[in-house]
Amino acid sequence: MKRTLLVAINTKFIHSNLAIRYIKKYVDREMGMEEGESTISLMEFSINQQIDYILSEIIDYKPELVTFSCYLWNIEYVRNVSRELKKILKNIIIVYGGPEVSYTAEEELEINPSVDIVIKGEGEETFRHIFENLSIADYLKGEGYGYSYRSQDGIKSFPPAIGLPLEEIPFPYDKGFKDLDNRILYYETSRGCPFHCQYCLSSIEKGVRFRPLDLVYKELQFFLDHKVRQVKFVDRTFNAKQSHALGIMNYIIEHDNGVTNFHFEVAPELLKEGFIECLSRARKGLFQLEIGVQTTHERTLQLIQRKNVLPLITKAVMEVHKLKNTHMHLDLIAGLPDENYQEFNKSFDYVYSLKPHQLQLGFLKVLKGSGMMKLTQPHGILYREYPPYQVLETKTISYHQLKLLNMVEEMVEIFYNSGQFRTTMDGFVSKFDSPFKAYEYLAMEWMNKGFHHEQHNKLSLYQFLYDITDDKERLMLDYCLNEKPRKKLEWMDYDFIEAPLQRVLLDAVAESDYWQEEASEFTTKQLSRIYHMDTLKTMTGGDPIDRLICSHERYEGDYLLINYGRRDFIHKSGEMLVVTINRQEEGC
Repeated sequence: MKRTLLVAINTKFIHSNLAIRYIKKYVDREMGMEEGESTISLMEFSINQQIDYILSEIIDYKPELVTFSCYLWNIEYVRNVSRELKKILKNIIIVYGGPEVSYTAEEELEINPSVDIVIKGEGEETFRHIFENLSIADYLKGEGYGYSYRSQDGIKSFPPAIGLPLEEIPFPYDKGFKDLDNRILYYETSRGCPFHCQYCLSSIEKGVRFRPLDLVYKELQFFLDHKVRQVKFVDRTFNAKQSHALGIMNYIIEHDNGVTNFHFEVAPELLKEGFIECLSRARKGLFQLEIGVQTTHERTLQLIQRKNVLPLITKAVMEVHKLKNTHMHLDLIAGLPDENYQEFNKSFDYVYSLKPHQLQLGFLKVLKGSGMMKLTQPHGILYREYPPYQVLETKTISYHQLKLLNMVEEMVEIFYNSGQFRTTMDGFVSKFDSPFKAYEYLAMEWMNKGFHHEQHNKLSLYQFLYDITDDKERLMLDYCLNEKPRKKLEWMDYDFIEAPLQRVLLDAVAESDYWQEEASEFTTKQLSRIYHMDTLKTMTGGDPIDRLICSHERYEGDYLLINYGRRDFIHKSGEMLVVTINRQEEGC
């Protein structure tokens, strides 16, 4: 058997690749290879590593067969590495698979002489056939297996293979999670999607296949036993089948280890009463939901074959908000057909009004194989010919408008999604006719000051907002909600609380119903390190502040205490308490 390497080049180090693990596990099992006998190995890299390093690692392994998992973010890396590999390992066979080449297999073979075989569609059984028969001269006589290949007679092709039942695909992870410490692990319990959104590769797939729940439960327990930090489900629509989704969620709740977080992509219109009730029983931070709204423009929704019922979306999101235990991302896509700048403004304002914990503003990518390919000409959609194939302009939105929206996206990432400027941005946005106008103004000021040409530290961001808003109190509150203000800007005039007053404030907390765990566990000196104590400068914005009232013969006034030992699970900001001291003769 050929010495084989399955290679993934991920976007970040913390990511892991599910596809190469599925293929290795499946082929090892089907070929009867026990652990230690397999001739298939895995290598994972990130696009932040030098190509020379990736090339060197592969060459040193001396593989005879290399398979690359291809996506729009890594295809240029893969092609460059492949080209150089062929120069050094002249007899190597290179196989590509993955969504970036699956729908254009013949084209990839024509433009890229480095690749020998391109897998089309799901790869487990097709790769097994290639691996098993690679040493046979006529190994490519395999109807029913989906790939295209380069032969002496030119490029040959078979149609995509039919996907296997999901119960036949083995669990992709090994005991101990070797080399996966501190990474996000991806997991799959269904393939396919009931919807046909034209910008998505699922738009051309038919039906949804589910992994049996008895298998899923065993695999979930594996994650829970190993206390994995985050498991991200790659199911296109996790709640496509309510009984399947609720079975998984109930199992997780019943076996929660207090550590692992599970991320699902859900359809908001399917967030029914049973789903919300199930969520209500979860601990804070156990689940994270990603909800695709994409647009509110009705004509655009018709073109992309998507149906948004806004009252249902609003109701579902508000119900989840009430639970105060689940992190929510809401998604928008700019550059969709027929949506102009003004209509996108409305879509933005609608999603912003739902107060998502993160607002993900993305841009249309015309993916190979997606239904969007057919909409480009009639709607004047021009897009980059190189990955990630992002929209440049359409009939209804210009290049310069999309460029400004790219900067709006950056402002949303820095000043909203970071969670570090919540009170400031609440005050700032309230001064504009709409949230979009506020972020548009920020984007234009950012560019006018040339900030888009520079890198920025945290304090420079506070200075930028101070210059724009002159809202010193809110900015100071935001800063100390996130960390003790050891480094500060000239205008940040935090008050020093003298030691006797600190003692009074800490005694008041200790004698109350607040923060009892810290009061009994730490000394006064330790508490002064995990608390920030200051005179109260503002109570505007932010989360509701509880107030503790006490009395003292020497001190009076309102004081703000921030407990960094009790950070909000969503924004990681400290918990606030106001202590009001009334001047009286008797002690506090």
